Amino acid sequence: MWSIAMALSFGIAGCNLFHPTNSRDAESDDPDALTLDGYLEFQNSNFDSARRFFNRALDADSGHSEAWIGLAKCVLSTQEGLNAFELVSYTQEKKDENGKTTNEFLEMPDEKAATISNGIDSVMVYLNQFIARDTTDRTDKKIRFSDIADSYTILQLTKAALRIRSAQTQLTSVVSTDNSGMMMNLTTLTDLGDSLKPFLKEMAAAAEAIKASPEAASEIIKAVLPDSTRKYINEDDYADVTVGLANTVIQLNDRAQTTPDDRYDVFFRFANIIDDDGDGCVDEEILDGFDNDGDGEIDEDVRDNRVIVLVKNTFLIKDDENKTIKANDDKNKVYDLTKSQVDSLNIIEKYETVDIDMNGKKGSNDYNEWHFIYRDPNEREDNDNHLLKFAEKLKYQGKNLDKLIEAKEKIRKDTIYDPSKNLPKYNLKKRQEMVGGCWNNYKTEEDFKQWFQWRNAE
Repeated sequence: MWSIAMALSFGIAGCNLFHPTNSRDAESDDPDALTLDGYLEFQNSNFDSARRFFNRALDADSGHSEAWIGLAKCVLSTQEGLNAFELVSYTQEKKDENGKTTNEFLEMPDEKAATISNGIDSVMVYLNQFIARDTTDRTDKKIRFSDIADSYTILQLTKAALRIRSAQTQLTSVVSTDNSGMMMNLTTLTDLGDSLKPFLKEMAAAAEAIKASPEAASEIIKAVLPDSTRKYINEDDYADVTVGLANTVIQLNDRAQTTPDDRYDVFFRFANIIDDDGDGCVDEEILDGFDNDGDGEIDEDVRDNRVIVLVKNTFLIKDDENKTIKANDDKNKVYDLTKSQVDSLNIIEKYETVDIDMNGKKGSNDYNEWHFIYRDPNEREDNDNHLLKFAEKLKYQGKNLDKLIEAKEKIRKDTIYDPSKNLPKYNLKKRQEMVGGCWNNYKTEEDFKQWFQWRNAE
């Protein structure tokens, strides 16, 4: 916990956010003097008086960053249960008497959870105004968002953890790592149901703080998720990997807040082994912020790919006996994390029985469903091509994306198979004419029937 203690000493728990002017002999409209008075009152635990000084300072200069932080610290200090070290400790996993993994967020009474949540909301009233100003260059920049990123991360992760407690879910079930990189469990996200949109909003706010100060905020991630994220990722890469995760969360939230309700299932029913967008493919996309199947849409009908980002890929030189001689430094890659760069995909066991592109081959018998045309993410960027290999042969009807989406929408809602009643409305030939895509890979009526059967599978 030493690292987090150091980080917090400059955040929630500390008073070093303010550098005094050392003068109280000033006019009442001097924001520096008013802010100094506010901090002196704050240090004496006169929080109401301190808030009045900070508010007067902001009346004199709305861009006075130290006054904004002073206000937030006053509110924080008067909220029950918002001790920074407690909030972090609540997330720590432990075993109950039955050996089940749990934590204090899941066990605490609803009343206490509500108190903490409401307290965080009260602090955010001021922090969010400060951040909005800081990120649009409307403050004096004496204190920046990056200076409070660790504190802000704790508060937003706490809100997210409280959000999902009703589903008996922990943050550690959402985010984890293995030797391939850091990942999100998409199945868990699906299980959140109506809680998903607000959960993503709070996680995205924490993600913005991670990006503002990766080194400081990543210490918080380590403390919140110690067992699942420290084992496989070395210290040099940890901050970069968390930025990759942050980008994924931000992309997800942007999509969640803007997706029309009638298309929500297309983007947020992850890894359900159903064609959610009507193109005949099953779980064909990867959660990476790119178009992987060539239909013009991004991150629709996402598979359970799990791997979010692998920052560095070291190519090793081998001798004839396959022993490592040395790393070829000239080929080391540091991936651009403006989007979530997926290095490679693991074939997940449940997909061994799923024919993603409906070409008659499944799982490990069809590596084209799992390999990119360009293996290296930098090559994908250079060539503006993030397609998986199976997508090379897919042909979609027309070049107008809106019309293609309209056709896919008709097909994905046409889900009843009963030939005796002329259902479905759109037969296989019609689907091939309307959309193309993977519908061109269906060869028989029995293949076509599978599309409907999957919707009724347990």
